[in-house]
Amino acid sequence: MKVLQRGFTLVELMIVVAIIGILAAIAIPNFQKFQARARQAEAKSNLKGIYSAKHTQMADSESYDCPSNDFCGWAPQGEVRYSYHEGAAGADSVQLATMASAGSACNTAPTGTAETSGVNNASQTFTAGASGDVDNDVDCDQWTIDDLGKLTNVTPDV
Repeated sequence: MKVLQRGFTLVELMIVVAIIGILAAIAIPNFQKFQARARQAEAKSNLKGIYSAKHTQMADSESYDCPSNDFCGWAPQGEVRYSYHEGAAGADSVQLATMASAGSACNTAPTGTAETSGVNNASQTFTAGASGDVDNDVDCDQWTIDDLGKLTNVTPDV
């Protein structure tokens, strides 16, 4: 008796490999975008924390100015990808905390303009920001939050 050996032909295997390649070409960029958006959640969450700390300071002393020139006791938890600063942009910005990696080009205050910059109007307003690299390219992802709680993506990097 003759035993029949069955298997896949070379053409069938090549078609399967081509289909897997096409699916990977579609899925990998989308996966990287989702990862970058998830990393942006750090900036949003931490800026909301700064907002809460500043509003607590305002309730205590009727000023957004923090006595120790920091974020009113706020500090991030764990490893961070963003650098946090007070002031929206340019020369008025005061770098209060650089927490991103030292080699990152995104560990300084964003350059650009905004409606409010720094603590002004007799310490009755504030703007805080975050800069970071979420997708390992040359562009920086930059966010700001103001005393009204308006969270703005100044320079999107996704």
